[in-house]
Amino acid sequence: MAKKSAVPPADKIFAGKVFVLQGDFGRYPRTHLNIARLIAGHGGCVDSTVTDRTTLLVTTIDEFHKRPPAVEKSISMGKARCRIVQWEYVEDSIFTKNGKPRVISANFHEIQSVLKRQNRLSEAKAIYKKKFIEGANSMKGLADPGLHHVYLDTTGFKYLVVLSRLTKVDQKTRVEKYTLLLFESNASPYTYTVGIKFNRPGHATTYIKEYMVPSTFDVAFRQFRKFFKIKTGIEWDCRLDGPGAGEDAFVYVPPGRGEPRGVMPKDWKEPVVGKVGGGAGADREGGSG
Repeated sequence: MAKKSAVPPADKIFAGKVFVLQGDFGRYPRTHLNIARLIAGHGGCVDSTVTDRTTLLVTTIDEFHKRPPAVEKSISMGKARCRIVQWEYVEDSIFTKNGKPRVISANFHEIQSVLKRQNRLSEAKAIYKKKFIEGANSMKGLADPGLHHVYLDTTGFKYLVVLSRLTKVDQKTRVEKYTLLLFESNASPYTYTVGIKFNRPGHATTYIKEYMVPSTFDVAFRQFRKFFKIKTGIEWDCRLDGPGAGEDAFVYVPPGRGEPRGVMPKDWKEPVVGKVGGGAGADREGGSG
């Protein structure tokens, strides 16, 4: 049976490690002298410059970006020989929750890893901001983004649907468009409302707010489905079976396969396009419409 490695005593957690300090670590007591004393008091050694024996360069992100000789030398040595870490590596090794200094991995505090996490966070924030702006724009004139958001169901489908049709005016073809939205309140108990926008060339956007009354989900969703059927001529549950008939009907173009398309009846089946005798909805069996 293999023996477990002994936990080093508090004054030896940095044993065998050679540190170099580079940069300004902030206010007192984070001075180079005090940090060096902490390291030495726990078994480590502190040199003034990076050499081939250096195992840890303690620095800051700002200093890392400046690329002074100490940083360049540490990078050239490679991670296997020298790790570049933030001051927090020393701090978290010594000042633990239970008051007992311990050996920790340098991975989390390694500056390259910190920068990668920051980049991922920045990218996530940018995506969130873009989606928030898009959502706010879609809600403009109907709902307050601070109080409501567009409802998202369990499939990941966002209840913002666009219904459009082509019309001819003075021999010119134009697109008329309804944007139908189901809103959910940000705070509980959750309430739901339905908002509608109507757009056509040469006219200001029309905001239809007659359904903008806080209701239960069932009531609001019933209003949502009712408006959808009035404009398209088809039931909401039949929305993936193809457009309705009639020149005046508005058309809903659903997301493609593999994308969230909303909850469908349990017995619904994907239409087989081109099947003899049925068109887009030929293979639909037992739908709820």
